[in-house]
Amino acid sequence: MIEALYEFGKTFLKDNNITGEVSPEKVSADLLLILNFDRSGNLLNISSTRNIGEITNKLLYKKVRASRRCNACTPTFFLNVNEPSKSVKCLKAIFNWLKRYNSEVPEIKDFQKVTLSLKEYIHNFPPKGEKVLLTVRIDGKFPAEIPEIVEAFRKGYLEELGFVSGICSLCGKKTKVSGEKSPLAFYTLDKIGYLSGFSIKHHYRGFPLCFKCFQILERAKGEVDKHKFSLTKFAPKYWLIPELILSKTAEEGGIEEIYENIYDLEYLKHHLNLTERELQRLSDTDEDILDLLKELKDVLTFHFVFIEKRNSQELIKLHIQDVYPSRIKELFEAKSYVEKSLEFEEFTFKTLGQFFWKWDKNSKNRDLEKHFLELLDRTFRKVPYSETLLIRFLLNGIRQAYREEIEEGKNRLSYKSLDALASYLFVKATTEGKMSEIGIDDVKSLTETLPLLKLPEAKGLFLLGVLTQKLLDKQAKSRNGNKPFLKKLSDFKLNERGFKKLMTELRSKMEAYKIFGKFERELFDLASEYFVQSNNPWKLSLEEMNFIFAVGMGMKGKIYEKRFHNKED
Repeated sequence: MIEALYEFGKTFLKDNNITGEVSPEKVSADLLLILNFDRSGNLLNISSTRNIGEITNKLLYKKVRASRRCNACTPTFFLNVNEPSKSVKCLKAIFNWLKRYNSEVPEIKDFQKVTLSLKEYIHNFPPKGEKVLLTVRIDGKFPAEIPEIVEAFRKGYLEELGFVSGICSLCGKKTKVSGEKSPLAFYTLDKIGYLSGFSIKHHYRGFPLCFKCFQILERAKGEVDKHKFSLTKFAPKYWLIPELILSKTAEEGGIEEIYENIYDLEYLKHHLNLTERELQRLSDTDEDILDLLKELKDVLTFHFVFIEKRNSQELIKLHIQDVYPSRIKELFEAKSYVEKSLEFEEFTFKTLGQFFWKWDKNSKNRDLEKHFLELLDRTFRKVPYSETLLIRFLLNGIRQAYREEIEEGKNRLSYKSLDALASYLFVKATTEGKMSEIGIDDVKSLTETLPLLKLPEAKGLFLLGVLTQKLLDKQAKSRNGNKPFLKKLSDFKLNERGFKKLMTELRSKMEAYKIFGKFERELFDLASEYFVQSNNPWKLSLEEMNFIFAVGMGMKGKIYEKRFHNKED
């Protein structure tokens, strides 16, 4: 992944923008506050401007991971609006640090006065949530116009990187290198992490970089981070890092141009002649880059790096490597298979992710995220996933919907159950390649072809779920939304004996509500037939029984719609 990021950086930056010299960065903000000092360092006044673009090259902005100086090593940084005194404290530390490398750096006097004046200015002119950049102007000159500050900044910045003689891990040249700091915030020296150097003393052996490669990696990372994508709100955003695998073929087929413009969705659509066709989505976003990537040839591969930011920290939660466009296309084929087989409106990773958010919806912790990321990994890499685990998570989501319906009157149980079946089929299709044809036109074909219904008892439970949902719908219509029979489902923890008892009670209730018609009798008789053929005892776990029963409830609408060609009996 590091090498792919580095190569992308070289291509994207064309290598001619990298000088090997320390250079400031561009910065954008809503407002710039300027502390104006005279030649002797006395505060004259405070001014502000919103035309930052006109003077951005004078500000000498450089962000660094050094919290003791407000993440900056020049007198230009973002203001702590809530506690401006902390920003003034940082400003003082920055000037003290600069003077270590050039004694001619101007002195600022009376920081206490600066603090009081800044507080008063902000009070009279509140930013209201805007991003506010703070800088200084000494004797009419901004930081980049003061040679002493520029020299001290460049000398101090390089020294803090701790360069010593060694071999760069990326370009392989013997030169001055450092492993003390890295453009990648997930690199650590003092603890085990995604990328660890393990020794502060011997940092140049862990992940040594020359300054030129440091800059390439820094800018490439900045570009990738600027274009983070979202697969679903139930997972962290991800970096998409392209990697060319056949350079000669790439040049012949124009792939290098695509490689350079991989984040420009309009360019991709135009280049691939996809401007007129309907967009497909697998992610939560309206415009899904995956839909465009699947049209590329397998001369590119992709790294999906799911990354979470915590203040200045970056935590890699999942890294999926070597994902070819053809594999992304297979994911879309699985999506189409689910939608066609179940006549499902739209399947995305949001459909699946809702079952992997929290085991207890009232919990403060997203305790299922690691399980969802593991499932995503197997989905992209086509590695089988435990069916027992999958059913456990899907059933837990169904139980949550059941409790919401019992306690809060929310009517989402049948929809959640249908989502669970769609998710089951998608996981099976993507991790095992199982996409057998499902006959939804009649009940018999459905029970015989739905992959979940391998055993006679499973088929019987599925049909029992369909009939149960029919009764619940009738009760809701007759009793102003109340469904007394719902409580008999016992939080979807019924065993074999419980289901057999439920079947008897169900028929009695349906007859009482006068909805045990010809079709219901057919379903009931077919379920009875399957139960007669079933194993004794049933060869299903308690969770499998209840999951199959629940997805039967979710399929009630589809089955009745097919039977009667509309949504009403």
